Amino acid sequence: LFASVEPILPSLREDGIVVWVLGSGPYPPGVVALEELLDAASEELEPEDVWQPKDMNDTCLYIFTSGTTGLPKAARVSHLKSIMCLSFYELVGASNRDVVYLALPLYHMAGSLLGIVGCIGIGATCVLKEKFSAGQFWADCRAEGVTVFQYIGELCRYLVNQPQHPGERDHSLRLAVGSGLRPDVWQSFLRRFGAIRIVETYGMTEGNVTLFNYT
Repeated sequence: LFASVEPILPSLREDGIVVWVLGSGPYPPGVVALEELLDAASEELEPEDVWQPKDMNDTCLYIFTSGTTGLPKAARVSHLKSIMCLSFYELVGASNRDVVYLALPLYHMAGSLLGIVGCIGIGATCVLKEKFSAGQFWADCRAEGVTVFQYIGELCRYLVNQPQHPGERDHSLRLAVGSGLRPDVWQSFLRRFGAIRIVETYGMTEGNVTLFNYT
């Protein structure tokens, strides 16, 4: 995709933005070709004081937020907040024996930090689905032995709105966790698909408070 960036390289340099490309090049001056650097890099870890953050509140990464506090933007996420995401699934009752089904976009905090990092935190298996499909969901769950589903917004409503079919209770899903599940859908979901524990949470990417509805 470098060709999409090349026309605006001069303006990026003026703003102090460095462009890294995963490829061998050649590339214009000021563009960093990562492949050559990775090939030349040592397998040995650098000393801890090189890679350990001096302050856990320093910026770890920027991540896309859809605009709860204004327009969509790249929101700052600290090292501390990233590490706190390691305990997300433990807080909701998952363990390393679980298989987590994740079909959320990885440019959002819910998919990448709570989902991927959360699985790393407990050592769980993560099943990544490129795009959510209500029609394929239960077949995927059976095929992969899914026990935990992370939802957001209306994903559960999409499942409830699917035509009923035999075997939709034939699954090992025991826990659904996420944000935005409406009360009517919550009740319909349980009536239709069985005794699945639901934990509704809420947190803003650029906020500093998270809520868990344990009851």
